[in-house]
Amino acid sequence: LPETWDIRNIDGVNYATWNRNQHIPVWCGSCWAQGSTAALSDRINIMRKGAWPAINLAVQVVLNCGNAGSCYGGFDDGVYEFAHKTGIPDQTCQPYEALDHDCTPENICRNCDREKCWAVENPKTYKVSEYGRVDGIDKIKAEIYARGPVSCTMWVTQQFLDYEGGVYVDNGGSILGGHAIEIVGWGKTEEGREYWIGRNSWGTYWGEQGWFR
Repeated sequence: LPETWDIRNIDGVNYATWNRNQHIPVWCGSCWAQGSTAALSDRINIMRKGAWPAINLAVQVVLNCGNAGSCYGGFDDGVYEFAHKTGIPDQTCQPYEALDHDCTPENICRNCDREKCWAVENPKTYKVSEYGRVDGIDKIKAEIYARGPVSCTMWVTQQFLDYEGGVYVDNGGSILGGHAIEIVGWGKTEEGREYWIGRNSWGTYWGEQGWFR
């Protein structure tokens, strides 16, 4: 394993897809769907060697039909199960609304004219052949290095909400809740402190342009 790894700079190429904000246009606790679909979208981008256009999977379809959670929380495991069994279309089928809708054909992929909207038949979806869990620093690194980013869960304190940059170290405090994020790589400070490179889903005005270490 290399000492540092970051999918935003692999031999000078940035394989990261777009940054997200789960709370626009309204508050929605969809981190479990954001971190997992970001990891899958980035893996697809890596597999396609960064070919244009990048595929950004539809978080809204996961909310509508994934049966893994809602705007009040959920589990990233269910997103991978949904991608394995059913497949997820890209976000041009269903832009993110930060709302929970029923799972109907129109809420999987739609098109509209000036008067009405309708379901798109047989939309293209993206699937995974297998999925699972990985534990331990070196095994997580090996998975990211071999196949691409992963999602994971963490406890959040006020300190993380207030993070503005640098290497984040949790010094304790009241736990406000669980949170799912994407891990895209790792690094080391000049003093030798190792850190993960993570992407959040709270907009680019949080942390280091939406990212953290």
